[in-house]
Amino acid sequence: MLEIVVIGTGNVSYHLCKAILETENLKLIEVFGRKKNSPKYLIDSISYCTNLKKIKKADLYILCVSDNAISKISDQLNINHDSIIVHTSGSTNMNCLSKHKNYGVIYPLQTLSENKKIMFSNIPLIIEANSKIVLDKLRTICSILSKKVIDSNSDQRTLIHISAVFANNFSNYMNIIAKEILNSNNIDSNLLNPLINETANKLNHLSPLNAQTGPAIRKDQITIQKHLNLLKKTKYFEIYDKLTKEIIKLKNEL
Repeated sequence: MLEIVVIGTGNVSYHLCKAILETENLKLIEVFGRKKNSPKYLIDSISYCTNLKKIKKADLYILCVSDNAISKISDQLNINHDSIIVHTSGSTNMNCLSKHKNYGVIYPLQTLSENKKIMFSNIPLIIEANSKIVLDKLRTICSILSKKVIDSNSDQRTLIHISAVFANNFSNYMNIIAKEILNSNNIDSNLLNPLINETANKLNHLSPLNAQTGPAIRKDQITIQKHLNLLKKTKYFEIYDKLTKEIIKLKNEL
């Protein structure tokens, strides 16, 4: 039975710990965190530690911490010579863990929030390691947790992360803007929910290019100008104008 210690108590840690607890071939033995009390999702048989110097010995250590904390925590850890240490960052170079003999990355390609249930087995896990032996071990471990495990190097993983930021973070920011426009004009922003859901669901059947609709892809200059006139005195004018021009340029290139 492979024993695992998870370092961190944020969203990635929460979902990863739950996934490990639901498997039979992996054993979560401890979680490290800064908070005084252990996370509510931990069962009594799992240790909770707040002192890195007292962390348990394990086969695998998974750092689920912010990017700027990875190197600092790694440098403080004294682990067994044969143990593996990985981080879960999309953009941080694997070599920040090079103090250790065996190291790598397990990057879950998904937006994760503690209050939103998710099927972890459907999350692509992007992996990288400093040797073939470690990579093979990570592939075996991750195959227990997910149906899709993908090898990559640090540059490829960063490009995947950039793409994820565009597809998830930026698109969600557009939803924030959309709802702010309605809320500031006393219009129920929940009106957008069916549209937002359909936009996401449509991508299960169409490519993003074929799913693109709206006045810009139609080159409907009359509607576009009406929108810009209403947005002229707002902070959203430049965003609307820039995105519209990019979509029109896309249409011209087709």
